[in-house]
Amino acid sequence: MQDPAHRIKTRPLQRRKALMMQTNECAAQIQQHASAAARDGQAGKQPKAAEAHSAAMPAPAEQPRRFWLGVACGVGSALIWGAFPVMTRLGVAYSPLDALDIVFIRYFFSGLLLAPFLLRKGLGGIPWWGLALMVLGIGAPYMLVVAQGLRQAPVEQFASIVPASMIVFSLAISMLLLRTRLRRNEWLGIALIVIGMAAVALHSMRTAGLGAAQAYGLFLLGGLLWAVYTVTAKALCRSAFHATAIVSVLSMLAFAPLYLHAKGLALLAQPWQLLLPHIVYQGFFVSILALYLYSQAVLLLGPAVGSLFAALVPGLATVIAALFLHEQPALATIAGLLLVTLGMGVALFRARPAPAR
Repeated sequence: MQDPAHRIKTRPLQRRKALMMQTNECAAQIQQHASAAARDGQAGKQPKAAEAHSAAMPAPAEQPRRFWLGVACGVGSALIWGAFPVMTRLGVAYSPLDALDIVFIRYFFSGLLLAPFLLRKGLGGIPWWGLALMVLGIGAPYMLVVAQGLRQAPVEQFASIVPASMIVFSLAISMLLLRTRLRRNEWLGIALIVIGMAAVALHSMRTAGLGAAQAYGLFLLGGLLWAVYTVTAKALCRSAFHATAIVSVLSMLAFAPLYLHAKGLALLAQPWQLLLPHIVYQGFFVSILALYLYSQAVLLLGPAVGSLFAALVPGLATVIAALFLHEQPALATIAGLLLVTLGMGVALFRARPAPAR
C-alpha cells in the first residue's frame, strides 16, 4: 500500500499522461474529419470551408481554360495596340486626314462613350495637377506628338522607340522622384532597350538623315509623355479604366473646342468610308477594348505574366506595318527591335513569389 505522500507526487504525472492521451485522441479525430472531408469533397460534399477555398481557387479542370482565355485576351490587347501606329500612319500619311483630325476622332468619340462612366464615378479626388499630367501624358498632346512623328517616319521607328522609351523613362522617374529601387532585371532590361534603340536610331539617321532625327525626337518625347502618365496614374488612380475615362473625357472637353475653332466642320466633308474605320478603331478599340482585354489578361494570368504581353507590341506593330503598309524593315532595324523586345520583357517581368511551406 502506497503512502499518501507518494500518491500526491504521482497525481501530476497521471494528469499529464491523461492530457497527452486526450490530445492524441483529438488529433486522431481531426485527422479522421480531414480524411472524411477529402472523401466528401471528391464525392461533391465539401464542407463550407472547402467551398470557400474552391471559390477562391479555380478547379484543376478550369485552370487550362483560364490560362488560354488569359492568353487570348493578352494577345488581343497586344494586337490592337500593335495596330495603333499602323492605323495612325495610315490616317496622317496615306489619306487627306492630318494629325489634328486623328486626335479629334480619337478623343471626341471615346470621350462620348466614357462620359457616362466618368459622371457616375467622378474624378476620384485626384488633384488638378494630377489630372493635368495625365491628360498631358496620354491625352491629346501625346497623340499630336506621335501622330506628327508617324507622318514623317515608318512604323518600325515608333514600335522600337515609344513603348521601350516609356519603360525606361518610367523607371527613371520612379527611381529619381519616388526613390524606387530598381531590380537587377530592370537594369538589364534598360541596358538592352537602350542598345536596341541606339541601333535603330543610327541606321535610320544614316539612311534618312535629318527627317529621321526629327521623328526620333518626337517619338522619344512621346515615350516621355507616356511615362509621365504611367507614373502619375499609378500613384493617383485606383483603376486603369477610370484613368482612361478621365483622360478621354477631359481631352475631349479641352481639345474639341480648339479643333472646331481651327477647322470647323470640314471633317464632315470626308467620305464616311474613310472616317468610319478610324472612329471605330481610335474611338473604341484602342481607348476601351484593348484596355479591357489587357485587364482581363492580368486578372486571369496575374501581373507577372499579363504585363509581358506589352513586350509583343513592337514586333506586332512592325509585322502589321509590313503586311498593310508594305514597310519592310532593314536587318539593322530588326536586330534593334529584337533587343528592344527582349529588354521590355526582361524589365517588365515580375517573378512569382515562392509558395509558402
